[in-house]
Amino acid sequence: MKSCDVCGTFNLKENKYCTHCGNKFITEHICPYCGATNLDYSTHCVRCQKQINPITIDDFDVLFDEYNHDLLLNAEISDFEYSELLSDIFIRASYIDIYGKTAKDKILNFASIFTECKPKARGYERGYIFLGNCIYYDDRLDDSVQIATIIHELAHYFLFEIIEDLLCFIFKVRPSTTLQSLVWYFLTLPEFKIMNEYCAHTVEGRFVPYGFQNYGSFNALVKNTDIDDESINTMIVFGNTFANEIITYMEKYIDDDLRQEIKIQYRKDQNSPSYESIFTETNDCLPLNLKNSTLIKILYDVFKEASQNNIREDLEGIKEGIELV
Repeated sequence: MKSCDVCGTFNLKENKYCTHCGNKFITEHICPYCGATNLDYSTHCVRCQKQINPITIDDFDVLFDEYNHDLLLNAEISDFEYSELLSDIFIRASYIDIYGKTAKDKILNFASIFTECKPKARGYERGYIFLGNCIYYDDRLDDSVQIATIIHELAHYFLFEIIEDLLCFIFKVRPSTTLQSLVWYFLTLPEFKIMNEYCAHTVEGRFVPYGFQNYGSFNALVKNTDIDDESINTMIVFGNTFANEIITYMEKYIDDDLRQEIKIQYRKDQNSPSYESIFTETNDCLPLNLKNSTLIKILYDVFKEASQNNIREDLEGIKEGIELV
């Protein structure tokens, strides 16, 4: 709301004239960096050229300014708003048919709706996602393993998108490489890397036959960390909560028919189930409102940490990597 400078009546911010006296409002706001007066629709200050009233956040000085600090500190998101956020991520799949001659082709086609997918033929990793923008999978593997790998990396992509879109919602901006750099930094911190990996394995496990679940990279992270058991368990519950959300939407597209095709592909490849990782699965998850309020508090703590000068060089390197893709 803004008050009329003639009669004092409160008006909606977007009003151009006072609803009581008809006074025309002067559309301007003050640059927080140099104090210059700017039009309301200006995105950069007329005097110092720094970004104000951003449509996107294009540098880290803007990202970590006091205004965004306060927005994140006081942020809230309702269950309905969060559900809308998830729907917006997945909605593009509703307008494209998932086609292909094989189950692998269909899974690859589905993943390509959201992000670029490229084969790799070097290295020991079955696949990976590069800075949230591109899935790489090893096409030397059996089709069944490629299917599991693509689903796994797609889950990483969706978790990245959820965090990015939540921050866009809070800061009231569009996605940018600056904001993506913060998300990547967050998801690669040791604790949250464990959460991220558990989430991806759980999503993968939902769509492959019983007994072929694989938590290998999650187990490797846990084995090589000094994080205490309580914190690891917290990250497992967090990761499982995100996984359940992602699975709910993916099941609309990877339906019973496609899952049956995936089972057939596993039989064709003559892989043997191990059943070992079944015991790593959990049903524990957080209520939506508790998960979101806790997540926002965690993001605020990470935001404060990342705003320190000694982290800035890391963020700049991440941003440069994203922009090179």
